[in-house]
Amino acid sequence: ANANANANVSESAEKKEPTCAPHQPPEHTKWVYPSEQQFYNALRRKGWQPEESTIPDVVRIHNAVNERGWSEVRKWETMRGNDSPRLVRFMGRPKDLSPRAWFNSRILWYHEPFDRHDWYVDGGEDTPSAAAGDASGKDNGQPIEEPRRYVIDFYSGDDGGFASSSSAKSGSGAHDANAGAPPRPPSMYIDVRPALDGPDEVIDRMKMFVRDAFPGLSTAFGMDGGSGTTTGSSGNDRK
Repeated sequence: ANANANANVSESAEKKEPTCAPHQPPEHTKWVYPSEQQFYNALRRKGWQPEESTIPDVVRIHNAVNERGWSEVRKWETMRGNDSPRLVRFMGRPKDLSPRAWFNSRILWYHEPFDRHDWYVDGGEDTPSAAAGDASGKDNGQPIEEPRRYVIDFYSGDDGGFASSSSAKSGSGAHDANAGAPPRPPSMYIDVRPALDGPDEVIDRMKMFVRDAFPGLSTAFGMDGGSGTTTGSSGNDRK
């Protein structure tokens, strides 16, 4: 055990920030990010040796990236006609490559993501998945919807994580050329999309592709949301 695993980061390190993602019942509240102290302790338990002075910035980046991820999920859900999605649960799967990440890294020689999350989202308070369970535990006679699963791959690097081996090698020259330049903020790229757990999700991704590639066509055919399956943003962001 690490004797200093619970060392204090700062006097205000126990403060927790709420997220934008609503929680499912019975809490009816927002999810809450770990405090700086909790984040620091978790890193130490995993064997990392973070500098205490960097923890506030690391936590801010962590929270900002997750907020961006939730905003991308909301875009998908809005296009699906759901304006009040809720995050039911989430799962970290850093060692499991998603099919897209496997293809990108094994076939196209891009960098692997440094992390992966699976987020499970329901339709909010008015959907059977959320409203089905009352105080007595009955289902109110409504079919219960399974939460939709979203896959989020996290990439790092100035190239957004999608750098080939050749471009990665040429990066050292660019670094030397800009040696005198001020340091740049960390770059991060997130890829958010619904998991292909059924035919609806396949259609969602097809609609998304059409919407992004041919915005005028998607508008003409009413594919910008409001009913049916999702069409949405590509879910990609650079931080």
